[in-house]
Amino acid sequence: MKCNIYGALMIIALALIVSAPIAQAEARINAQVPFDFTLDQKSVPAGEYEISSLNNNVLVLRNLDTREARLVIKPMHVQVSQTPGAKLVFHKYGDQYFLVQIWDGQGNIGIAFHESKREKELQAANSVTHQPEVVVVAMK
Repeated sequence: MKCNIYGALMIIALALIVSAPIAQAEARINAQVPFDFTLDQKSVPAGEYEISSLNNNVLVLRNLDTREARLVIKPMHVQVSQTPGAKLVFHKYGDQYFLVQIWDGQGNIGIAFHESKREKELQAANSVTHQPEVVVVAMK
């Protein structure tokens, strides 16, 4: 009888230990992106997106409308944000948008993506304006 109680307590303790990291990894933030955009050389449609962390180096960007998911390797860390909160930051050239930063709102650390080949081409073509328009989409 005593062994059964200890066994049951050990199973509960093990379940709590195993579920704690899983619960942390399940943190998700959503954003409604009203325009098509480019991420890592690929076009991504407008829609509601859920962003979650698969591990320390990989994010999952899931379109909740189409149910398509993209794995995103975190290429570069950004250390300081002037405005707090979870957000997506895009560069806009004409009617083309490029995802350049993701901020999870958990502090002042986010990730930034390198400019794609297409974005560099647009910058060269728009050398008169030099700076792209910055568009921020808040996440919840």
